Amino acid sequence: MTILNNVLIGMEKRGKRAGIPLIGSKVHIASGAVIVGKVKIGNNVLIAANSFVNFDVPDNSIVIGNKIIKNDKATDSYI
Repeated sequence: MTILNNVLIGMEKRGKRAGIPLIGSKVHIASGAVIVGKVKIGNNVLIAANSFVNFDVPDNSIVIGNKIIKNDKATDSYI
């Protein structure tokens, strides 16, 4: 596994993804990437710089960025 500078790997305390990430082998995590919650990162995965990962990633995959989902009530349970 390779983890570059300014990477955050953290837990989520609430919701369906509460828990910590499980990261497979031969994974490259580029600078600025964020991986949070109970997610499984498969084997032979590249996570590109500044990507936000809060979902499972299958083996032999590349993750680049993350889409934005507009939701008027996005912060209701947080604020």
